[in-house]
Amino acid sequence: MAVGGKERRRSKEGKPRRVCVVTNAIDHGGEDGAMVELARLFAEEGDDVTLLWVPGRDAPTEEAARHRELEAASVRLVILDKSDQLLPWLTTPESRSAAVLHYLERSGHDLVYAPLEGGLPYYTLLAVETAAFAAPPIVVVAHAPEEWEHEADKAFFDSAEVIAVAYMEKYCAEMANRTICVSAALRHWMLSKGWKVKKAIVTPMLPLQHRLAPAGVRSSTGGELAVLAGWRFRDGLTLLCDALDIIAPMAPKGLTVTAFGPFGKIMGEHSGGLLLRRAERWPFKVNLLAHASPAAKLDYVARAGAIAVIPAHAASTGGTVAACIEAGLPFVATNVDANAERWSAQARQPRLVDPDAAALAQAISAALDDPPRPLPVDSLSQCRQSWLDTRNLPTPTRRWRVDKSAGSSPLVSIVMAHRNRPLYLKQAIAAIEAQTYDHLELVLVDDGSDLDEVRRLLDTLEPTFRQRGWKILRRPHKHLGAARNAGIRASHGELILFVDDDNALFAEAVDHFLRAMATSGADICTAFQLIFYEDFVPEDRADGLIQYLPLGGPDALGLIHNVYGDANAMMRRSVFSRIGFLIEKPGYAMHDWEFFARASLAGLKIRTIPKPLYWYRSKPDGMFRTSNWYDNRLPILEAFRSSLPDGARLLHHLAIAQNAHRSEIESARENLKYTPGNRKYLELCDIEPNSDAAIEKLASIAGSIGRPDTAATLLGRPATDHNAADRPDVGGGSIILDYDMLRSARLLTPRVSALPLLLVAPDDGGVFLRPHADGPVAASLDHHFPAFFRKVEASVEIAHADAPAMDFALALARPDQPIDWQQDIGKQTIAFSGWMSIEDRFVRHHLVATLRTRRKMLLSIVLAVRFTATSNGFPTNAFFRTLTLFSD
Repeated sequence: MAVGGKERRRSKEGKPRRVCVVTNAIDHGGEDGAMVELARLFAEEGDDVTLLWVPGRDAPTEEAARHRELEAASVRLVILDKSDQLLPWLTTPESRSAAVLHYLERSGHDLVYAPLEGGLPYYTLLAVETAAFAAPPIVVVAHAPEEWEHEADKAFFDSAEVIAVAYMEKYCAEMANRTICVSAALRHWMLSKGWKVKKAIVTPMLPLQHRLAPAGVRSSTGGELAVLAGWRFRDGLTLLCDALDIIAPMAPKGLTVTAFGPFGKIMGEHSGGLLLRRAERWPFKVNLLAHASPAAKLDYVARAGAIAVIPAHAASTGGTVAACIEAGLPFVATNVDANAERWSAQARQPRLVDPDAAALAQAISAALDDPPRPLPVDSLSQCRQSWLDTRNLPTPTRRWRVDKSAGSSPLVSIVMAHRNRPLYLKQAIAAIEAQTYDHLELVLVDDGSDLDEVRRLLDTLEPTFRQRGWKILRRPHKHLGAARNAGIRASHGELILFVDDDNALFAEAVDHFLRAMATSGADICTAFQLIFYEDFVPEDRADGLIQYLPLGGPDALGLIHNVYGDANAMMRRSVFSRIGFLIEKPGYAMHDWEFFARASLAGLKIRTIPKPLYWYRSKPDGMFRTSNWYDNRLPILEAFRSSLPDGARLLHHLAIAQNAHRSEIESARENLKYTPGNRKYLELCDIEPNSDAAIEKLASIAGSIGRPDTAATLLGRPATDHNAADRPDVGGGSIILDYDMLRSARLLTPRVSALPLLLVAPDDGGVFLRPHADGPVAASLDHHFPAFFRKVEASVEIAHADAPAMDFALALARPDQPIDWQQDIGKQTIAFSGWMSIEDRFVRHHLVATLRTRRKMLLSIVLAVRFTATSNGFPTNAFFRTLTLFSD
């Protein structure tokens, strides 16, 4: 079959080469779309290509459109969102990796390309190492590993899942048949971290420009900057804002800055909100386009004739720089990592600059004054060929270390502890008798069973055991650890296999354990299990599910949960010489976890066979479910206390990230609290960054700060004075108290009066106070002055033609502070306006009470009036028409 005018490339058998390209994202462009581009390329060259999309937590959207788009490129799309061997959802990196293994086991591909990110090929490579799967060659492509991302974003590992992914990625990079880094900088970083990837090759990521097909690149006039920076710290958005602060006073007239979504959070602050907040000081127009793929961003630069700005602090791929060069788009960029590798002098682009605000500002200003006239440089052909050549690279055959010290058929000692479970014991022994490997012995340790049925069963088993050279040890009840240790000491094999009496080995289990030990050179091999809940072992393995997916490490997680595997494991006898036996604490249930942790911390090699090798019975009365969580972990804590692992730094990461105060980790968000005018940005921080609510909020903020054009671009509608009627502020940091707030006013000076002393007028009429002949009349708006605000301003008025002269006053006080109105008010309050005497009627005057220092507590606003001299007996209408609070 011809594809794209080319015949399909043939394998050695004369059939088209079947290539599987795995991806965890299918977005257009950038790192997320890199594996999709690779699938397209191989299909164009005649390979039979399957794109295996593992979406994880995110349910696929527009599935039909994706299928049509890829089918047009002769790429078969398979969405892997479940496995019939796992629970029906793939919510963890372990479950996604296991699902990939299950797919590849039955797919028959000749070659597999998988991204390093997410560790998707982890269990497949582990299955190869443990001889559980004869996989096709696995090529791992590294773009931005988890650990690199956290380091570049100046973030600690904040979850066990992140640590697990980092561990999986490192293993994949080291164990793949071929590892490809998309930049030399990334390969250098891996080596600097001690990754064993010296044979990794460097092949730049495919540029994306050839997918854009723009009508043409419009020459730049120096009137617009297009910000090609994502929402992560490493993308340099804050660096760009610092540079634009420098440019602002001398910015050319008519300058526009356009930035793009998707949005995220930088130190807790919404990235779009951060840009708008910083833009309050800029005189130029700002556009925000909420949803744009990498390809759409480049297309915008081309059509608008804009100058792209790439202000990265770190770059593992240099893909944006490469795409601009390929398309001939003018840009200013920092010279970090892969950016420096992708820059080309032939392109006549400005030289890259240090990631420094002043240097970036100078480079941007120079580009605006004299817009670059770059030449497109065609690196696509060479890059495509480099990727095509990776299919033909020799894939080194790993020479697994095979242990022949015990001969070709070593004796395997199966050690089984038992107490009072005769029904389960008979099933467990039957499974051992059915093993395909026959050079084994069973050492059954009865731990003080006191049921007559058990005694009769053991008596019945004795003759058969003696005939086979097996053993039954009858001991007083000393609990599981002591029973297993007794079995080890009574056994003769160089390989020990623990089997619980309520589990049942598959017939091929011992054979598989032996092969895994031999090929991997491991000291201990654990395995997957099929779980069941009944009294009898199921006849069909399809009735079981894999629920527990141990990784085999890292030690950084071994303190938190058992990452090593279940007790039904095979180990070398020498392990006990190295680290001792199992602990014999009565009632303890986590012997396997504690023992494996000690082994791993001592430098012994543990490998998990990612294939179920036995039935695991789960019962409510089992040791795991009836023992104490706290007591079970104390010995594990002791194991880690006694031997701190090399990976302990990741535990330190986790401890810091999970226990540091939110205000430290999200410092940008925290800082917004201390400037009341920023409260709108603070509210934005708590909304999912790319939700409709967040975009609406961004647009509302843009409108409220006098940027209707920015609001319009966010909402995709013509520019209007967006939400002007809804603005609560009259300035950058001010609030006018409305009727609902004013109506909570409380009278502080109850005096005998036939007429009301306090009223709140609707329709913005304000607060009415009636002075009294006995002294001042005052009211309080409790807790209405916000924390960190600076002052309150009142507009006051005498609203009666016959009213006498009156004094007005305004104060800020603690809500619990009593005020003696016959004494000095200024000494009893935190801020006091002083008394203002007013004689004219129907004229508004301004009264202000200002704090010397901002307070972090809510304060009460106190309003007061009194007669300047004496009452003339006529009605008196004293109004506080408006109350405005200012943060600055």
